[in-house]
Amino acid sequence: MSTSKRRRKVPKMEAADIERVLRELDAWRRGEQPGRLTWKSLEDASGFTRQALASKPQIAEAYGIAKGASRGDVRRVHAPKPEAQLVDDLRREIDQLKGIVMRYDDRWMRWTRNAAQLGYDIERLDEHLDPPARAFVRVVRSKMSQSR
Repeated sequence: MSTSKRRRKVPKMEAADIERVLRELDAWRRGEQPGRLTWKSLEDASGFTRQALASKPQIAEAYGIAKGASRGDVRRVHAPKPEAQLVDDLRREIDQLKGIVMRYDDRWMRWTRNAAQLGYDIERLDEHLDPPARAFVRVVRSKMSQSR
């Protein structure tokens, strides 16, 4: 007799199922559903496991928003940043990336100059590498190493 738990068969979640769960969560967010929102209550309403529900990013996000709304927590819903702020953020990121590229350019110039001073041919350094030789190697231990 097997002591392992029997797993219940749960059908695959399809797009229509996801939409149905999202509508259910939206009703909970608006306060139209009775009781407290928990993963168990959502499992019972949808027929899917908590793991299956939480694995869908849209459902997990909607659950967090609905849960926050039920607690009166408005921090979950973020207002989009103003367009000017987005532009400033992107410009700042572009400047950071330009700085990184400049540091790599400086390093490359330093390496090529040093290689030329050491007598290395730059064209030779730029050649493709040979693929590594991969061979089966059998390690045999000697009787001395086994006695340690």
